[in-house]
Amino acid sequence: MQKLTAAETLKSSILVLQQRQVAEGKLLMDQFSDTFESIKPVNILRKVINDMTHTSDLKDDVLQTVAGLVSGYLSRKLLVRSSKNPILRLAGLFVQYGVTTLVAKNSSAIKSVGLHLLNKFTGDLRHDLNG
Repeated sequence: MQKLTAAETLKSSILVLQQRQVAEGKLLMDQFSDTFESIKPVNILRKVINDMTHTSDLKDDVLQTVAGLVSGYLSRKLLVRSSKNPILRLAGLFVQYGVTTLVAKNSSAIKSVGLHLLNKFTGDLRHDLNG
């Protein structure tokens, strides 16, 4: 066996470090490219929309809020209609707020009652059609 000289050992170590530098440089460029792609506005928007559509809690919250707002708006329109009376219009706003809050907070109970009534109605309807 030959003894390795200090110069040969140094050259070998330098070669290993150069190979390591090339490999780490490639990994760094890949990571930079991935990061650059992820911060593009289109990709951020796509991720937010994807997260929103796949989060069931968020869907439920949005549906509850929309149901509350629609029911509140409809109740106000039924109460106020096209009245010019400011007191009636103010009362309509309070009714809208109350109905919106009530429906948004109790949407699961309202949903179950609605399904129960729908099943009862369709059950009675089936009974009448079969009977």
